[in-house]
Amino acid sequence: MRIARGLYLATVFIALAVAACGGDTGGGRTVQIVQTDDACTPTTLTVQAGEKITFELVNQGTKDKEFEGIEGTRFEEVKVPAGRTRRGSWTASKSPGTAKFKCYLPGGPTTIITAEVQ
Repeated sequence: MRIARGLYLATVFIALAVAACGGDTGGGRTVQIVQTDDACTPTTLTVQAGEKITFELVNQGTKDKEFEGIEGTRFEEVKVPAGRTRRGSWTASKSPGTAKFKCYLPGGPTTIITAEVQ
């Protein structure tokens, strides 16, 4: 009886530990931004108020690129080496509006990406 009870408690403990390690299932999505030496795409996207976005920044160019929030958009700069991919997360405001991001080659071409928050 003691062994069965011990096994039961161990099973419950392991199940709770695994559940606590689980990822966030609260939604969100990944948006891929493709960076070349001349531009970044897409230049517009639509997001829902409060939506969590993970930007997957794919630098297909031969030069290092940067991606950051501008004009009040809170998103820290991410540097993406040539031929590499980096990720950064952003949560849209809870109110409709516009968020802007700058994707650029320092001293070179710049693309402004506009996110319409609905």
